[in-house]
Amino acid sequence: MSETLRKLGLIGIGVAAITEDKIEQVVNDLISRGEVNREEGKALVNELLAEKGKQMQELKSKVSEDVQNAIERSKLATKDDLARLETRIAELEKAVRELAEKSE
Repeated sequence: MSETLRKLGLIGIGVAAITEDKIEQVVNDLISRGEVNREEGKALVNELLAEKGKQMQELKSKVSEDVQNAIERSKLATKDDLARLETRIAELEKAVRELAEKSE
């Protein structure tokens, strides 16, 4: 079956770039030409869909990591940073009020 994958050229371009319909179409073409039987075709579709899922998850992880790295490099404040600042400001306001009340 790996020979069939090589023939399809799916390894070189990445399965993630191919739609499920296209995978099924190519496999059905292979079945109709007698290059694989129906059971091999089903197994091939399942294998390619599993590989597509794996590649998509790897791509999502990589994009997420790259975005996070870009945010960190840009020195932009995150929601957590803003929440910490808001908490600190509230604490400081409270301390200033307490000092003002003591001095009155």
